[in-house]
Amino acid sequence: MKTLYKQYIVVTLVVIFASLTLSIFLLGQIYNNQIRVDTDEKNLEIALEVTEIVETMPAERMDEYFQSVVKLGYQIVIVDGNKEVTNYGNEFAKTKLNNEMLALVGSNAIYHGIRNYKQNFSIMNHYANDIQNTVGVPFRIDNKNYAMFIRMDNASSFTEMHYLIVGFLLISAIIIFVAMILLARQLVQPLKQLQRATEQIAQENYDIDLKIKRNDELGQLALHFQKMAQRLAENDQLKKDFINNVSHDFQSPLLNIQGYANVLKDADNTEEERVQYLGIIESETKRLSALTKQLLLLSSLDQKNLPIKKQTFSLDQQLKELLFAKRWKLDDKQIELMYELEPIEIYADQHLLEQVWDNLLSNAISYSEAKGKIVVTCSREDHTVVVSIRDYGIGIPKDALERVKERFYRVDTSRSSQGSGLGLAIVTEIVGRHDGELVIESELGKGTNVTVRLLARN
Repeated sequence: MKTLYKQYIVVTLVVIFASLTLSIFLLGQIYNNQIRVDTDEKNLEIALEVTEIVETMPAERMDEYFQSVVKLGYQIVIVDGNKEVTNYGNEFAKTKLNNEMLALVGSNAIYHGIRNYKQNFSIMNHYANDIQNTVGVPFRIDNKNYAMFIRMDNASSFTEMHYLIVGFLLISAIIIFVAMILLARQLVQPLKQLQRATEQIAQENYDIDLKIKRNDELGQLALHFQKMAQRLAENDQLKKDFINNVSHDFQSPLLNIQGYANVLKDADNTEEERVQYLGIIESETKRLSALTKQLLLLSSLDQKNLPIKKQTFSLDQQLKELLFAKRWKLDDKQIELMYELEPIEIYADQHLLEQVWDNLLSNAISYSEAKGKIVVTCSREDHTVVVSIRDYGIGIPKDALERVKERFYRVDTSRSSQGSGLGLAIVTEIVGRHDGELVIESELGKGTNVTVRLLARN
């Protein structure tokens, strides 16, 4: 398996190599198009000045003069009419003269060897220690023809400053490479921690402690990953609690049904007792049916396969019918009901919204004290319909307010008979499917206000 660290090193080396190759190529183009020509011209100017001076002096002083010129950092080769070669200064590594150079003696031509030399790779031609990599000019002393070939000595062209620059570049390249390796390590280490953390989560081990203290994107990723692991742990615990609660919710009515069914087998039961027992069985059956429907509805909403069948209907009329249907529960707890419903038509799924109001009103009744009060309002704000259901019951603790929308969550698990923890999860899903907004405001001991905002009919 190719690790990210190895890939980073390989990519770094490839980038460095590609950069060097491109740089050499570009420098070669600059050298061929500009520097080579300029160098040839500068050496030609020097050569013409040297021959102009040497032609004014006696032949016996020529050797002394050329010796003094090479001390200025030049390599010089003199060829006479007999093709005899005299070398001044450091000798060339390659001393073979071509025909063009030999033909220069006694002619009026100029040899542009530096400009035309192409024996090596591009810019390396500049440093070729070859006699053909020179500038040549003819001259004449005491009626004798000569040709002089001259160029700057490579050894003298590399001064201490050049060595310092080359050393600086090499040291910089090494430091950059080492720094990139260390950077790669620094980047890969937190990723390895995250990899190990994902393996733990895959094994359903959510107890993760990422020791990644960074202020960059990796630090943010680690922070959000840690939060995700905590939420997964909480959700896992909620699911386990939910299974226990649902098992209890199913087990309790089933035991009641079984128990009263056995009691009904007793022939000594009076007619009044028999009706009472059948009523309890019917009530428990309805309870099971309601719980099953909630589970199926939430499952469908979660799978996103429940079709939304929108139609235009009267929202205020729907609320009135629901309030009338809940009248017996309100009367049973002697709860005062106040409502103000503005006539509003809405384009939505009538059946799903009925589930929303039914769950919210049932919660308001369940968590209201006897002889309490519930206020229901329905109004229009611009293009939005606002439905508010407010109770003055026990309220919701502040630390639980953000979580009551979560499925399977119960504020007080000991009061399991008052619900399965699915009602607000179902409401949240349905409102979300209608692109609406659900806002829950509550204060412990003073009641809860639930507000649903939906788009009105266009």
